[in-house]
This record gives sequence, structure tokens and C-alpha cells, in this order.
Amino acid sequence: MKKIFTHILPVLGFILSGTNFISAQNEKTTTECEVAPTLVKTNPTINQAMWSVLYNYDLLASTTLNGNAGVCFFNNQFWVSRWATDSILILDLAGTVVQRLTIPGVTGIRSFTTDGTSIYAGINTNSIKKIDPITKTLVSSITAPIANVRSLTYDATANSGAGGFWMSTWGTDITQTDINGTTLSMVSAASHGLTGMYGTAFDNVSSGGPYLWVFDQGTSAGQSDIVQINIASQAQTGIMHDVMVDVGTPQGDTSGLAGGIFFYSPIPTILVLIGVLQGSPTNRLFGYDVLATGISENMNSNEFINIFPNPVKDMVNINVNKQNNDEVQLEIFDAMGKIVFNKNTRGQNNYINFSKQQSGLYFVKTTYNGKTATSKFIKQ
Repeated sequence: MKKIFTHILPVLGFILSGTNFISAQNEKTTTECEVAPTLVKTNPTINQAMWSVLYNYDLLASTTLNGNAGVCFFNNQFWVSRWATDSILILDLAGTVVQRLTIPGVTGIRSFTTDGTSIYAGINTNSIKKIDPITKTLVSSITAPIANVRSLTYDATANSGAGGFWMSTWGTDITQTDINGTTLSMVSAASHGLTGMYGTAFDNVSSGGPYLWVFDQGTSAGQSDIVQINIASQAQTGIMHDVMVDVGTPQGDTSGLAGGIFFYSPIPTILVLIGVLQGSPTNRLFGYDVLATGISENMNSNEFINIFPNPVKDMVNINVNKQNNDEVQLEIFDAMGKIVFNKNTRGQNNYINFSKQQSGLYFVKTTYNGKTATSKFIKQ
């Protein structure tokens, strides 16, 4: 299986039908949300894929501030930036702020990404800031070949595996560079067709990739659409999702803008997309389960694993479809990838008391005769 290094998502097509030019400033006047200056919007069909929301945190309530944009996940913590200031907030897995900080020399962060050791920040100039996340200090600056780096994602496969970045802002080309900022290739603006790009995530895992996933303000009237781009063809694949539908509107937001996005993999067969919706009246820190992106598994999960009841209140039965006495390793992970249950079993029916676990989404991974299958259930 290929590795994922920073960012990704599911399936069906949308049709670009007609365009109209809209001045974004005429639509939103709040200074707490950063809006693309001029958007070319299209009219896609409604959501084509089923996405499970793992968490949906109110950033205004937890941080007392809106104006959030950049986001990444490092060492089991969320790093979130305020786009118009030098403020960085670190939140725990429950969405609670554990530290507020500034780093001298780093301000106006629109995007975060990481190579697993350092954190990189796009600050809407041609300078990418390299940060030591342990000491929380500026290590160095990388000069980018584009004037304004708003969107930034790490690509470990770039430059023959030496690593590099993809970067863009609003409606520009999406430029690939090596780790030092030298241009390697690009996805042209004419090919990808997006006009309000804010966050971008590189995906080297989903079937048919690699892909770039873009959190875009100009695809639909909701101004918060995640769109998949095939790097080889440089075109949109037709996979898209309106974040307002299941993250913003259900929580009382009346409008929202695309912000930063980032992907991490809590376990090899699970992919999680996190992002910041620049919503009004509240910004949202969200996470999606993107297991349905086409990751190849060794067994058909729907045939091998049956979970009931689902949702779960107290007892859950994880039934494995096997007809012998061979051992099965059964692991249950929470939405952040923490193991909450681990057992080797030879039985088909495995009853587990889940009454003391917190509400939320859980992943089940089975390993049987060297093959794996993954499923999920909800704890009420």
C-alpha cells in the first residue's frame, strides 16, 4: 500500500454547467473570514458521496475567536492558525485549547502542513516558514516560486522521493516544488478550473491517484466545497462535497467559506480529513472519515465483518464470517486512531461491553490469516 503524507476523499460525478462572475466582497462583509477577491462559480450537482463526520468542534467556543484558517494534525494535537494575526492555537483531541502561542517571524498563516518532523506554514507571501513543532520556533524560510502561498501541502513523493510541496492561491496554477522551493511541475489553472482555492491536500492512497484535494470557495453557492483533482490529467474528477451541508448548517452557521485542510491516517486502512470551515457565526474544526476513498483491503469488509446493533448503546457484537477455529486479531480504534480494544479471538460472535466508551465513531480492524478488513460503528 502507498503512504499518505498530508491530505484526501469519495465518488460520483458533477457537471459544470454555466458560469457567473460574483464579487465575493458583495456577499460577505465580515473581517473574520478571508474571501477570494473574485470568484467564478459553477453549478455542480448536490453531494455525491456519503461522508461520516467524526467530529465538529466550535472554534469560537473553544478559542473565543473566529478568523481561523490553517490546520494540521501533529503528535495527536490540532494546530490551528488565525489568518490575519500571528496567533497559533494547539487543541487536544476533544477540541479543547491546550496552548496559545506566537512564533517570532511567523504571522498571517493561511495553511499548515508537515513532513512528520517539521511543520511548514504558508503565510500569503512567497516565503514558506519551517517550524520546529517541539521547540515551537522558526527554523528557516523557504522562498517559493509564487507570489502568495495560501494553500500548501507536503508531497513525500516529489523530487523522486526527496519530498516537496504543492502550493497555490485562489485561482492560480497549483505549483509543485522540491523541498527548497524549486519548481518541478504544475497543474494549470486552465485545467483545474477552480477560482477560490484555499486549502489543498495531497493524496497518494486513493485508487487511480495521486490526487490533489482542494477546499474551494468558488465551486458552489455554499463557498465551501472539497474538490478532487487528478494530477495526471490535471482535471477535476467529479468528486466533490459541500462542507456546509453537514458541518456548518446543522450547527447553526448561516454561511461559510473554505479554509485549510489536512489529512492523516490513524491506522493504515483509515483516512481522516480535517479542516477549518470559516463559518458564520462560528468557525468549525471538522473531521471526516474517508475510508470510502478506495483504499484496497485484503478482504471484503462487508462480507467478513458484521456489527450489530449499530448504533451501539451498551453491548456490541462483532461477528466475523469464518468457518474454522483459526485465530482473528480484533482491534477497535476511536476516531483519532487510539486503540480502545485489542483481542485475539477464535469465535465468530464477539460480544464487547462498550457502555463506558464515549459517544462517537469507532473503527474495527480484523486480521485473519494474514489478511485485513475494516469496518465502523457508532457509539451513542
